[in-house]
Amino acid sequence: MKTITKQCLHCDSGFEASLREHKRGNAKYCSKKCVYAHRTGVTKPKELNCECAQCGTRFYKTPSRMKKSKSGLLFCTRKCKDDAQKIGGIKAIMPSHYGTSTSYRIICWKHHKKECIVCGEDKIVAVHHYDHDHHNNDPSNLIPLCPTHHQYVHSNHKNLVEEQIEEWRNNYLTSDS
Repeated sequence: MKTITKQCLHCDSGFEASLREHKRGNAKYCSKKCVYAHRTGVTKPKELNCECAQCGTRFYKTPSRMKKSKSGLLFCTRKCKDDAQKIGGIKAIMPSHYGTSTSYRIICWKHHKKECIVCGEDKIVAVHHYDHDHHNNDPSNLIPLCPTHHQYVHSNHKNLVEEQIEEWRNNYLTSDS
């Protein structure tokens, strides 16, 4: 591919362009940034007015976009925001139920056998909060269920497992007292 040296119409720097693009009337700018800057009349980059709460990188964000932040924290990329929301990230933006999963599961396995009370599955077992209150980690409120039967409880198929859950819970409550 043959190339020629051209002058950028925006920044006057020299750059290599293909002869083919030159003949087509293209090859006027050294980069996409110069194309944009020349067309919009912007001659200098925008002032970096924010700092990423996760990685510390400085970046530009419009004032209207800054106001939309619910937490007041700003992030340079979606990846930084996602990392900040993970367990071990920035506590101010983590969902309230994060960090509680370990404690209620440990409590459940101390008091109950690690198997689904409906089908006996023992490889993958979820913990269902009987009263749907994730802060109530009383052993009588924690029901071991496989993912399938746990999903039944939270769907239109609740009636298929309701009786077995009630029976298991009543047996647990009477044996505990």
